[in-house]
Amino acid sequence: MPLRAYIDNEEIISIDQDEKQWDDLKKRLKSKECVLTLPCCKEEGFLRTSSKGLRHFVHAKSDNTCDWKPESPEHLRAKIEIIEACKENGWKAIPEFSETNWRADVLAIQNEKRIAFEVQWSRQTFEDTKFRQDRYKESNVRGCWFFRTAPKELREYDEHLKADKEIPAFKIFKDENSNIIAQLKQTQLPLRTLVDSLLKRRLKFCEHIRLKPKQEVTIVFFETSCWKCHKPQHLWTVEQNLVTVCNQDFYLMGSMWDNDDIDKSPKIYEAVKQFLQTETGKNLKIGQLKKRYSKTVHDSYLSHGCFYCDSIFGDWFLNTEKMNGQNNPNSLRHKVEIEFGTTKEEGQHWCYSDIGQFCE
Repeated sequence: MPLRAYIDNEEIISIDQDEKQWDDLKKRLKSKECVLTLPCCKEEGFLRTSSKGLRHFVHAKSDNTCDWKPESPEHLRAKIEIIEACKENGWKAIPEFSETNWRADVLAIQNEKRIAFEVQWSRQTFEDTKFRQDRYKESNVRGCWFFRTAPKELREYDEHLKADKEIPAFKIFKDENSNIIAQLKQTQLPLRTLVDSLLKRRLKFCEHIRLKPKQEVTIVFFETSCWKCHKPQHLWTVEQNLVTVCNQDFYLMGSMWDNDDIDKSPKIYEAVKQFLQTETGKNLKIGQLKKRYSKTVHDSYLSHGCFYCDSIFGDWFLNTEKMNGQNNPNSLRHKVEIEFGTTKEEGQHWCYSDIGQFCE
């Protein structure tokens, strides 16, 4: 269903026409005052309105040799969302625009900048995607792809799409209300909003993910006992519910036998000590966090230890203890706001921000 045609060499976009303009065009074509041609093949076409009210153009002859492929209603809906977002941002949006060796679903133009938006509701191989992207690049056009099912080379193990600066690609799907939705990791937003964000530079490719500097964390205090003196006491761990600057999940890998574990963070330890001064925490028996010698690693490292005999609680042993503590509904939970400063890890992603604060 093409959305673009020419009437007496004047470009017409179907969705730009109101009801009166559409009816006038019908009358002019019926009386043969003008001729409608389609840019894909330069052949004659005519007007049509779908059962859902979508105005579009169709080829006049069933035996037409044009290579135009039928588009699904979802594909058309996505193209319209892209066009409307472009126009709202002051870009000229041309559907089904073609040059010598490529044709874009929607070409957005602003001054010297050109962006080709491609909707792939049906499957397409990675080789075809890269081939078409390279052709856009040769024409100084930036290609942007929206896939219902992306090639496996563009997908992560969890089916989210990889962030690739050379081939910007985003997952789209139809929700229960037939809206076209785009997905950025845990964030879902209307396709029009995503395109709007791209054009407003609210979406940025980043090489690193950065922890939001100040946020609420949950410190979990759980029961344990010393392996040496066997006396009962408590330990703490931090729930992994942290988020990045762009509000994506941030999982700090707990490393053993060094100081990088978030549970050993000076800010977290200070919050633990303050909690032990409160009415709720004053009766908890918790050993100091300090350097102790480990026979396992033949070295000293920052470690938890027994409140009574100061024996080291090895990181390897505590891995299971901490997981059990987090899963135990009887564990004591304390929420506190922590200022982390700058904490980041490698992680290519499309960073989305309404307020212009990105991971880098």
